[in-house]
Amino acid sequence: MAKSTTQNIRQIITKRFNGFFVIMLGAFGLLMFFLFKVVFVDGPTLKADASSKYIKERSIEAVRGNIYASDGSLLATSLPKYRLGMDFSVFKTAKMREVYKNNARALAEHLSAFYQDRTADEYYYKLQKAFDKKQPYLLVNNRLLDYQERKKVLTFPIFNLHPNNPIKTGVVFDKVNVRYAPFGQTAYRTVGYMKDKVRVGIEGAFDKELAGVPGHGIFEKMDKNMWRPLDGSKEILPQRGLDLHTTLDVDIQDIVELALMKSLDAYKGNYATAVVMETATGEIKAISNLMKNEKSPTGYSEFVNYAIEVSENDPGSVFKLPAMMAMLEESHMPLTETVTTGGKYTIYNKTMSDSHDYGTLTAQGVIEHSSNIGTIKLMQRVFGSKPAKWYDYLKGFHLLDPLDFQIKPVTAKPNFRVPTKWDALTYMWTSVGYSSNTSPLHLLSFYNAIANNGYWVQPIIVKKATQGNEVVIDYTQTQKRDSKPICSKETLDKIRIMLKGVVERGTGNNLTGTAYGIAGKTGTAQRRVNGQYIKGTYYVSFIGYFPVNNPKYTMLVAMDKPLGSSEGTYARQVTAPVFKDISDHIYARDMKIQRKLTGYLPDSLNNASLHHLVHPLDHGILYSNLGFPRIEEDGRWLSFQLKKKEVKNYGVSFAPKKVANVVGMNLRDALFILENQGLKVRAQGLGFVKSQSIPAGFPIQKNAMINIQLH
Repeated sequence: MAKSTTQNIRQIITKRFNGFFVIMLGAFGLLMFFLFKVVFVDGPTLKADASSKYIKERSIEAVRGNIYASDGSLLATSLPKYRLGMDFSVFKTAKMREVYKNNARALAEHLSAFYQDRTADEYYYKLQKAFDKKQPYLLVNNRLLDYQERKKVLTFPIFNLHPNNPIKTGVVFDKVNVRYAPFGQTAYRTVGYMKDKVRVGIEGAFDKELAGVPGHGIFEKMDKNMWRPLDGSKEILPQRGLDLHTTLDVDIQDIVELALMKSLDAYKGNYATAVVMETATGEIKAISNLMKNEKSPTGYSEFVNYAIEVSENDPGSVFKLPAMMAMLEESHMPLTETVTTGGKYTIYNKTMSDSHDYGTLTAQGVIEHSSNIGTIKLMQRVFGSKPAKWYDYLKGFHLLDPLDFQIKPVTAKPNFRVPTKWDALTYMWTSVGYSSNTSPLHLLSFYNAIANNGYWVQPIIVKKATQGNEVVIDYTQTQKRDSKPICSKETLDKIRIMLKGVVERGTGNNLTGTAYGIAGKTGTAQRRVNGQYIKGTYYVSFIGYFPVNNPKYTMLVAMDKPLGSSEGTYARQVTAPVFKDISDHIYARDMKIQRKLTGYLPDSLNNASLHHLVHPLDHGILYSNLGFPRIEEDGRWLSFQLKKKEVKNYGVSFAPKKVANVVGMNLRDALFILENQGLKVRAQGLGFVKSQSIPAGFPIQKNAMINIQLH
């Protein structure tokens, strides 16, 4: 009985063991199957997948092209910046490992003093951890370094062993191209920028030309977002982007921006815009759009390019000039044609009024005094039976279609209803600048045609694209120009008389007294918000050209919602003086349009004294145009001194790491120097720097605030 029981137990154990063995054998077989599958079947695919995560072909960014002003000044360029990393795999030999161990503490202390974001101990333990793991890449610090800072880093312990070949000491500089504007906020929205993949201005419109052609190479992943070229791999080098040469004049741009700031300070408008165009060529010499911004060093910034966008506001009385040109062309109306104005004029249950009671006016007087009633009554005489003809004239004046300007506006086509959708009032209301919307640049190009002997020319802001000294694209070849004038010579002569009369005895008579003469037209329109006109608030503008007898420049100045008394918010009081301020300064600097003086200079000028710091790029004006004594052109600033009839020039150098002396400079030059020294600038006033809060010669503290007072 006992023997039988023992036998049964042994059989059960044997049975269970055999079952367990079979299961284990099956599991082992299954494991071998999967191992075989992973190694020999799926292996190549898995290996390729793993490799693709750490080694892959990547695009190599090309260096973006430069943007230049008309005189060769840099408006935008790409500067190399560097992130500091380390490759600890280079410390293979006993000698190199000993070098690291002997200098690691000193290196950590230098990094702590340089970056000032961690203690020396923190840097030491961070480096030591990567060293122990022989880590092929460690991002030491994410802050971007400029070229001078890169040179300084190479003087640190360990790094200074092979300064000409830093990779031998584990130094890895990851290069990043950063866009830099030497003139800061000057023409900010027009030159443009790139933020969060949004590109505006010239940077956006010419992105393809500026961007160049990227290269390709095999890269190894070193860190979360860091890749490094794989040693020995072949790569296709990127092709640098094209350089763009604009028509912008940095001096005129500076004049325009200062004048707009001064006017905005006085009238507190929502925004102000101004454009200066060279009459014969259509070249935009300056374009500015300013709004209040307390965070900006100047107190103003550019957020929207109002000059090229179709405005939300009606153009106002500046649109009376196209109406008058159309009427003169259609009817050959004499300047002496009379019309009764004054009071209010009601037609089709709509009432129009004038700001003053002018009584009976001639056609010339209607424009000179900007009479709404006079314009509408004359339009009824000429176009009452054929209103659609008015539309045809506007189309011929290039006021209804997109300009195809090189910087693409968000809204390019003027808002002007076609005749089939007109009511009985439309053609009359549009003739005085209401019930339509257009861009300031459209209007400027129309007035420019008047200044240009009747020939319309398309506005242009980029002349050419170059690669080195070779012109790759000449944009003037595709610039549109009319082969015929937009009106007859008879009409053009009448229009010019009217515009001259606006300044001599009309709504712009506060612009008289210049040596060169101005012709132009004021415009004041009630602002329209959500389709409703708001009484007492205006959009004001002045468009004109100078010198009056031989125009070289055509200009527009506009401001939205200037504040003040009822007499202080019209175009006459607000934008016309800004026009004169700008034209006076342009005339003073443009030797070619100035009248030659005869006779003797008064003693007050013969005995005059002057001291001014001159930007390196402005030296040529003194040398070639004024014939003053020349100094060696070595990129230094120039101290220009005139005392009586004696002129002395000498180069000025700024001490490194010391706050520069900017007293006597204009705002543009002062911002250029101080911001390049790493200071934050807050400016007050207009004109030239009178004082600075941090005296010249004081040691520079990075990101310190310096206040400069101008007068």
